[in-house]
Amino acid sequence: MVIGKQAERVDPLSEFTGKGVKIAVLDSGVNVYHSHIDQELGGLAFRVNREGGIELHEDIRDYLGHGTAVTAVMRQMAPDAEILVGKIFDEKLACYPSVLAEAIDWAVEQEVHIINLSLGVNRNHQVIEEACAAAIEKGVAVVASYNKQTGLLWPANYPGVFGVRAGEVPRMEWQLNALNNFSACGFPRELPEETQIYNIHGHSFAAAHFTSWLARLYEKQERKTVQDAMSYFQQYVS
Repeated sequence: MVIGKQAERVDPLSEFTGKGVKIAVLDSGVNVYHSHIDQELGGLAFRVNREGGIELHEDIRDYLGHGTAVTAVMRQMAPDAEILVGKIFDEKLACYPSVLAEAIDWAVEQEVHIINLSLGVNRNHQVIEEACAAAIEKGVAVVASYNKQTGLLWPANYPGVFGVRAGEVPRMEWQLNALNNFSACGFPRELPEETQIYNIHGHSFAAAHFTSWLARLYEKQERKTVQDAMSYFQQYVS
């Protein structure tokens, strides 16, 4: 297989805003009062109770800041997209595979167009793989970050999932590395030039940037299934 456009920046679709696109952000929740959010967002939190079952509650407050930073990227890059919050992390950036799978299933039930997973695990979990496959089968795009250095390769490695890592890519653009494998900007929000070097950086935010770009693509083409997105990217693969 020969991959085209590997080092070429593609159309940023800067005139679109993600209007009409619904995104589920499965992360540590969100601080709706943060200046980068400043919007009431709906959603649910998922956790394992003492009996080992998964329970749902409405407290989606972010005690870690990760979900807020990821969501802030989308608020900036796709400001008119509708964001639904699925809180799966609480006191640390870790959860049971069954919790993530349950949240993916819930997002599909909410009829989202894109699920953003700014996260990764170091081995395959069948329950997560099945949840991703079911989402894709129903036309929902799943975007996941990955980190080769640490071995956090799933769910980005699952068939049909858009895997994204941080790279030297301008904001609002992406770079194709291989089929369903992309690089995107790894910075959350732009800082003044002299302080940009101190900004946090990572693969989580690359996934958020790619999700934002995909939302703008969906708005442009007025078709909002993962199969439509895959057809679009096929033009860059030869």
